[in-house]
Amino acid sequence: MNTILFDLDGTLLTMNTEQFMKLYMESLIKAFTPHMDPDRFQARLWEGTKLMLINNDERKSNERVFYDSFFNGMEDRKELLVHVFGDFYQTGFNLAKAATEQNDHMVTSVKKLKDKGYRLAVATNPLFPIQAVEQRIAWAGLNASDFELITSFETMHACKPNPMFYQQVLDRLSVAPEEVLMVGNDAKEDLAAGHLGVATYLVTDCLIKDDQQHFIPDHQGSSLDFLHYVEQLPSLL
Repeated sequence: MNTILFDLDGTLLTMNTEQFMKLYMESLIKAFTPHMDPDRFQARLWEGTKLMLINNDERKSNERVFYDSFFNGMEDRKELLVHVFGDFYQTGFNLAKAATEQNDHMVTSVKKLKDKGYRLAVATNPLFPIQAVEQRIAWAGLNASDFELITSFETMHACKPNPMFYQQVLDRLSVAPEEVLMVGNDAKEDLAAGHLGVATYLVTDCLIKDDQQHFIPDHQGSSLDFLHYVEQLPSLL
């Protein structure tokens, strides 16, 4: 094993998901209200998100799937509204930080893994643009430069728990499944890496359970347990 994939929300970044979504949606709707009816905006937002979640088209990024759906019938307003999205993620998105906390155990784990020579990637569900992902990495007390790969909706063509998502991550890193450990807090979405033979570590601090999960994690424990696990890993340098 030489490569560690990290989920972001609930793993690297401690998060109250319900509160995060509340703050996120309130601020996003506020940003779009001068331009779209709120109910129409929300309907298009959720429809586009739903289509990204089932996307498995190697020709279409999640970004293209979302925008093709969101702007259907109002292509003449696309340039303006894409700009509104961009402005929001530069400014209003930061309001959702109040629903998150830095996890010092994970910050230390990332540092120790880097010091030991492991390749690191953020394998977050790619429903957000890269600027929103990089902001959440910063909220976690980490730097985007800590990671060789960061998934986002611009570059990915599938979402968790679709095995195609994990295959694309492996392909972009040019690694074999047996070289990789996936670390996450979602028993369905993150353990789905097991479909490809990737080892998994289920972090329980913000555990998301699923009665229909298909895989048992290879390792399981709190973020402090994960830090102890990292401390015992051999150096690759």
